[in-house]
Amino acid sequence: MRDAIVVGAGPSGSYLSYLLSKLGYDVLNLEEHQEIGKPVECTGLVSERVFSYVKSNSRINSVTGANVFFPNGRSVHVEKPERTIVIERDTFDRDVSAMAISAGADVKIDARVQSVKTGSDGVTIKYKEGGQIKEERAKIIAGADGVNSMVRKELYGVKSKRIVSTYQVDSATPMEDQDSVEVYLGSESTRGFFGWATPAGELTRIGVGTYGISPFKYFGRISKRFPKDRIIGVTGGAIPIAYLKKTYGYRNLLVGDAGGIVKPLTGGGIYTGVVSAKHAAKTLNNALEKEDFSEKLMSQYQKDWKRELGRELWIDGKIQKYFSSLSDKTLNMIYEAVSRKRMVELINHIGDIDYPSTVVLSLAVRNPRLLMRLITRT
Repeated sequence: MRDAIVVGAGPSGSYLSYLLSKLGYDVLNLEEHQEIGKPVECTGLVSERVFSYVKSNSRINSVTGANVFFPNGRSVHVEKPERTIVIERDTFDRDVSAMAISAGADVKIDARVQSVKTGSDGVTIKYKEGGQIKEERAKIIAGADGVNSMVRKELYGVKSKRIVSTYQVDSATPMEDQDSVEVYLGSESTRGFFGWATPAGELTRIGVGTYGISPFKYFGRISKRFPKDRIIGVTGGAIPIAYLKKTYGYRNLLVGDAGGIVKPLTGGGIYTGVVSAKHAAKTLNNALEKEDFSEKLMSQYQKDWKRELGRELWIDGKIQKYFSSLSDKTLNMIYEAVSRKRMVELINHIGDIDYPSTVVLSLAVRNPRLLMRLITRT
């Protein structure tokens, strides 16, 4: 019997496998796709914090600014001294998986989970590998298998409550400004989220996220800014932007996207996934040492990740849900407020890609008239 099975070899699953293997545990890491890091479903923007956890050579660019375009066609430029890193996501995923393998994890690709069952004597998992159904047993299991998690489906029977659909292309037309991302707001660009263009060296990643509707038609409006005949790759996927009420159970945990532990305002899940994996490893180590796999002990995991991320994700979720319903008229009103020099300076001073709610709350506190107008939407 294995000590642990981790389903999913994205950043959160690979990092959890690495931490547990480093502690000396027998870890099986299952990845459903035929290649680590594929398909790519990420824009690839992360903070330097991520690299305090993961050793990776995936950096291809870095940016300090953002040009935010409002429905009226005008934009606000914000900038930070700290650089946000643009990564090659498939390379990043492979690097984290390499850490897990080097620490001793047994990683299997093209291994699609078919069923998961927990019992008093352990966890039994069946998966399909190379056309054959195989079975493994372990003391505990962690679901790190994304928005469509089979572990969550089998053991929790719930779905992510709020999901954003995305569509993104790689264009061979490099952006002139390699130091700033572009963000597009308003009904012409999205419904319920935002569009973007990210400079990635010789490539530009152009995409859009939407809520409750296909993103494709909105992407067409954004892509008019770029040559259509230079698209060399298409990606997309779903992003859960609301964490589950419960991310633990008897002999199991959910980490990263599988538990909805994602930043609702930006859709970023790498940093939050790695942080959740850190706390998962701590709880699972405690459970394995004590041979106690009860829900009571496993609940410590949720307490820990919420202590570090919970307040931010909860506030982000409230803000995102509210702002997703604003009209173009109201968004333009926000432009008039935030485009003032002192507001831009405030954003530049306190902005943080991993903790974006601090900007919104600070702007509201310093601009009570704007806050009241947003509340009344007049």
